[in-house]
Amino acid sequence: MKAMLVIADGLGGRPTDWNGATCLEQAETPHMDRLAREGALGLMDPIAPGVRPGSDTSHLSIFGYDPAEVYTGRGAFEALGIGLNVRGGDVCFRANFATVEDTGGDLIVRDRRAGRLAEGQELAEALQELTLNDGDVSFTFRASTEHRGALVLRGPGLSAEVTDSDPHEEGKPVAVCKPQRESDEARRTAELVNAFSRRAYELLRDHPVNRARRQQGKPEGNVLLLRGAAVMPHLDAVTEQYRIQGSCIAGGALYKGVAGAAGLTVLDVPGVTGDLKTDLSAKAQAAERALESSQLVFVHIKGTDNAAHDGEAEEKSRFIERIDKEFFGGLADRLSRGDVVLCFSGDHSTPPAVGEHTADPVPALFWGAPIRRDACEKFDEIAAGAGGLGRFSGRLVPQLLGYCDLGGKFGA
Repeated sequence: MKAMLVIADGLGGRPTDWNGATCLEQAETPHMDRLAREGALGLMDPIAPGVRPGSDTSHLSIFGYDPAEVYTGRGAFEALGIGLNVRGGDVCFRANFATVEDTGGDLIVRDRRAGRLAEGQELAEALQELTLNDGDVSFTFRASTEHRGALVLRGPGLSAEVTDSDPHEEGKPVAVCKPQRESDEARRTAELVNAFSRRAYELLRDHPVNRARRQQGKPEGNVLLLRGAAVMPHLDAVTEQYRIQGSCIAGGALYKGVAGAAGLTVLDVPGVTGDLKTDLSAKAQAAERALESSQLVFVHIKGTDNAAHDGEAEEKSRFIERIDKEFFGGLADRLSRGDVVLCFSGDHSTPPAVGEHTADPVPALFWGAPIRRDACEKFDEIAAGAGGLGRFSGRLVPQLLGYCDLGGKFGA
């Protein structure tokens, strides 16, 4: 049998989101509900109960890795997913184009996502020739979707043990990057990051893209906020552990990066954008085609999280309905229960009323011939709490492949 894992980013919510119900409860999801009736539900803590997960650590856990052992930071996965050539010793950062206001020399963050601008590729060109006096360290920046990107520092004497320049809150100044431990490498890296941040602002503030956005009253992408400094960890590839081929269909760089590190082949699918405008039908068709050559197909859908982070409960609910109709609508009819085991879940909860990841568990659905059906009639958080799979932590991929009778036996 073959396996398909579908993750709707930030899927879970709270009753405080919308008139006493979660966005998933409010959504009309006939296809998901049908799969729930034919399968089994449970609640998943992406990492462990009470742990508020990041998207990076939750995906590592979902793929079966222990984030406490392998996680070095988000930047490495972001850079790998964008397609940057990451080498041993490189220090990688996740980056956001953001909007700052210069108030007497302090760069005050007004919008951490620069209005989710669409001109990141144009702005990135201005940073390609950025150099500092320290000529033995190179800076490589590449834009991703919307406001996102990644930065790689390459050279001798660097360390990932530095703090973020992203203050993680609006209304605060761009943070001063500091060493997390006393070492020449960490101090040098922090100084380079601070110099890079100031030079990037000088290059971006009067860029034609930002002049145009300023005239239109839109937030400018006039600075880069850096976070998640990391070196690339070593992961034992899931595909090698289970001796399978795997494919990934995703728009966001982070998810491509984690999947790539786990041994999956990242597919280029036109229309897959990693935002609310993504082509969900194209994702479904690509996933179905990928099953022809892969034993594991991973599909990531980002729009649910985007809407939730923006505090838009109704938009999140409507996007869930789009997933039901445009992704599962035709796919659910074409998948054979005897050939494919399907898992649908989220990587974490993002309640729009909070606008950030929370520690709440997320509903998880397993469907296919080997699955023992439970009594659930609907797919949402309430039903999942009473589902036959109970409550468990992470490890969706090992469970999914276990239903496909893949992998070795533990013990005699």
